[in-house]
This record gives sequence, structure tokens and C-alpha cells, in this order.
Amino acid sequence: MISKIVVPTDFSNPAKQALNYAIALAKKLNAELSVLHVNQVALVDATMPAETYQLFVKEIEDQTTRNFNSMEMDILKPSGINYTMHSRYGFVAEEICDFAQVQETDLIVLGTTGATGAAEVLFGSNAASVVAKTHIPVMVIPADSPYKDLKRIVYATDYNEPEFPAMMRLVYFAEQYDCPLDVVHVKSESDRYFNSENNFFKKNKANISYPNINFVELEKGDVEQSINQYVEDTHTDLLVIAKHNRNFFDRLFHRSLSKKMAFHTRIPLLVLVKN
Repeated sequence: MISKIVVPTDFSNPAKQALNYAIALAKKLNAELSVLHVNQVALVDATMPAETYQLFVKEIEDQTTRNFNSMEMDILKPSGINYTMHSRYGFVAEEICDFAQVQETDLIVLGTTGATGAAEVLFGSNAASVVAKTHIPVMVIPADSPYKDLKRIVYATDYNEPEFPAMMRLVYFAEQYDCPLDVVHVKSESDRYFNSENNFFKKNKANISYPNINFVELEKGDVEQSINQYVEDTHTDLLVIAKHNRNFFDRLFHRSLSKKMAFHTRIPLLVLVKN
């Protein structure tokens, strides 16, 4: 169940897009929203007078207050959801992870930053750290992806790790939208070491009450291109991966392959934890 959502913001347009998406998601799931802004105080000359530094910090705080006030009046209050606003100082990724853990958050929603879309968010210094360090699900929202009710969810899996905890979290999403959930696997050389017909999912399907699950195997080929094509062909609204095996995670979403994962710029990406 998702009852608490955290949305980090730097007040940019991509962050506002993520906020609007999170608001719609909160309404759908009847969840409360916590908006977090992390102030990064730049390193200053040690000889700077204390008074000057205090003025510098005060200007940062005043700007944050103005931004929050504008956000509250224009977006948060009109939404009608339950929300809180928070400001912290420190390193962005660390503060996001710590705040989400302290708040016992169920989901972190991040916006993309730049033309390269979600691939850049995943591997930018801040968001990559959030995805790598937190055990809380993270949803990445492309800047050009307005909220809409999910009609199809695709879960890309390698079948090499225990999947059940992540699967049950994902089933919850699918149940809320009553939409098909496609578990998609691209065949590879490692498949010869186990019989995919008897994989974990199929053996445990009887333990999953949600009926609209499809198990799809794609012929051997480039993982990114195969998933990309499947997402496009099926008009998928949410792509999901589960992290645990770092080799698989890095192989699937490595920076050098980010151009191949062009679909990330068009649909939201949900990153779960396998155990």
C-alpha cells in the first residue's frame, strides 16, 4: 500500500511536472504528499565575514520560502490533497534518502533534468545516488510525460534474482489501475542454465491473486532495443525494473547505453528493490 509519497523539488519545470504527476498519483492512491527542497550552500572563502555569510544563507532561505509560497498557492492548495513542505541543507541525494526513510515513505517521485530524460536522471550524480542507496521505490517522471491513468505496465526482468517482494509491490500498482501487467524477459545466453518455463514467476503465479498478468519472452537480442520496441508496440504507460543484482542493473541502464533507452524520455520509470 502507498500512503506516503515524497517529491524532491528544485522548483524547475521538470520538478513541477513530477509534482503534478505525484499529486495525481496521490489522489488515485489516497496518499499524502511531502514536498522536499534541499538547499546546497556553496563553498565560500574562509575569509568571508560571518555577517556576509549569514546574509548569503538568508537570501537562500528567503528564495526557498518564496518558491514554496508560490507552489502552495498555484499547485498544492488547489489540488485538495494532504501535503507538507520541507526544507533541508546538505547533499541532495543523501538528504532525500534520509528524509524518505525518516518519513517512512512508500514512494519517491523524481523529475527528469534535461533533454536526455530519465536516463540522465538515473545517472546524474544526485538521482543515481538516490536510486542506488535507497530501499524505497523510486519513480522517475520525464518532463514531457503528463499524468494519465495506467493502461499497461511492463516489468523488465532477467529472472536471475528472487522477484517476489518486488512483484507484490508491482501487483499493487496494477490492481489500483486494473490494467495488464506484462512481465517481459529478453532471452540471453544465461537462459540455457535454467528452464524459463519453470521460472520463479510461473511457479508462484498461483500465489498472486491478480489475474491480469502476462509472461512474455522476447527472442535473443539487444536488451535495450528489444524492451524499447515492446514498450512502443504495446503503448506501455509505465516501465518497471527491480534492482538487486548490480551487474544486471548496470548492464541494462549503463550511461553508455542511455541513448538506446530513448523510451525513458517518454514514459515514467519505476525502480523497485527485489528483496
